[in-house]
Amino acid sequence: MNATKSVLKELGISEKNAAREYALLNASQKFAEFNQECEAFEKKHKMKFHDFDVLLKSGADEIFENEDDYLAWRFAFEGRSYWQEKIAQLRTES
Repeated sequence: MNATKSVLKELGISEKNAAREYALLNASQKFAEFNQECEAFEKKHKMKFHDFDVLLKSGADEIFENEDDYLAWRFAFEGRSYWQEKIAQLRTES
C-alpha cells in the first residue's frame, strides 16, 4: 500500500471520495479565478455582464476598449458558468 492509500485509510476517506474532493477543490479554484475577473469588470463598468452585453449590442457604445473588455468578460463569464455547473455536478455525485 502506498503512502497516499495509507493516509486516506487513516483519515477514513475512500479513494473515490478523495478524487471527487480533489476535483471539487480544483473546480472551485477555477470558478474563483473567473469570478474574480468578472467582478473586476463589473466594478470597472459599473454593471453586470448581461447589461454590458445589451449595451454593446445596441450599438450605443462603440469604444474599442469596451469591445476588448467584452470579449475578455464574456470568456470569464462563460468560464465562471461552466465551472459553477461542474461544481454542482460534483456536489450531487455520490
